Amino acid sequence: MRGCVVAALLLLLAGCSGDDGGNGVAKLLELEAGIRLGGILERADTLLVPGVHVRYSVSTTADTLFQEVSCSDITCAGGPAEEDADEIVRLGLTDLVSLDVHVSEIDVDLQSRAGFDTASLQGSLSASNIEALVPDITIADIPQGLGYGFWGAHGVAGVFLADGPFRGESNNIPFGGDMMAVVPFVIGDVSGTSPEGVGEATWTGIAEIVSVRTFRRQEGTATLTIPDLSLPTVSVGINDVDGNPIGKADWMDLPLAGGGFSFGTAGDDHLEGNFYGADHSETYGVFDTDAFTGAFGAKRQGESE
Repeated sequence: MRGCVVAALLLLLAGCSGDDGGNGVAKLLELEAGIRLGGILERADTLLVPGVHVRYSVSTTADTLFQEVSCSDITCAGGPAEEDADEIVRLGLTDLVSLDVHVSEIDVDLQSRAGFDTASLQGSLSASNIEALVPDITIADIPQGLGYGFWGAHGVAGVFLADGPFRGESNNIPFGGDMMAVVPFVIGDVSGTSPEGVGEATWTGIAEIVSVRTFRRQEGTATLTIPDLSLPTVSVGINDVDGNPIGKADWMDLPLAGGGFSFGTAGDDHLEGNFYGADHSETYGVFDTDAFTGAFGAKRQGESE
C-alpha cells in the first residue's frame, strides 16, 4: 500500500497541464503565468526535490511516511517505501513534459511578494495512462492539487500539496482512502561558482513552509548571509511571517562548494541550496526539519559583483 501512495504522490510531482498537452512540475506555473517565467525552464540545469511527506488512511489503517527523492542535475529518482521494493520510479524534466496528466477547474492567483512573482494554484486533478509511469497501478482518483510557487530571473521554487480522497487499483486489487502530502521543489540554472570578493553579502527573500504534521501551508521569509566573501561560508535563516524561526541552528556557517551548500539528512534536519545566475544574484533551496518542509528563494541586496 505504501508503494501505491508514493506512486500517487510522484504523479502529483510529475505535474499537471491544461487540455493542450502534458507539462511538468513548474509548467503548471506557466499555465497562466506564461512569459513571466522568462525562459527559466529552458535554461534549467538543476532540480531539487528532498522528498515526499505523506499522511494517509485506508479503511482502519493510517500511516505517516517520508519517501526521500534523490536528484542529479534535472533527473530525480524515488521509489516505493518498502525496503524490498525493486521498482524505481524515475522522473526527469523530459518525463514530466510527456506524461498524460490533465487538470480541470484550475484557479490561479498571480501576485508578487518581496520582489518575487508568485502564483497560487488550486485544481481538480485527473490522470490517465499512469501505467507507463508505474506498472500495475491504475489511479482512478487522486487528491485535490494545491500549488504555491514563486520565481525570479534564474529559478522557480515552491510546494505542491495533495489533500483529499484517492482511489485506484494495484495488481487487480482496489485501494482507496484519504491522503495529505507535500512535495517541495526548486528548478533553475545554478551559478556553478561561489560568490567572491571582500566584506559581507546578504540575500533576502521568501519561503513556502508546510507543516509535516498538519500539512498546512504558511508564508515565510528567508535570509542568507556570507559574513566574509574572501572565506565564504553561508548562514541560512527561515522564519514564518510572524518572525518565528523555522530553520535549525545548525544551518549556520555552512561551507560552499561550487556555489552549493547542504546540511543533514532529508526528512529530518536537512537544507540544500545553490546560488543562481552568473552574478550570484539569487539563491534558492529546499529544507526539512522534524516539523516543517518547504522551499525558499532570496535576492542579493546592495551592489552586485
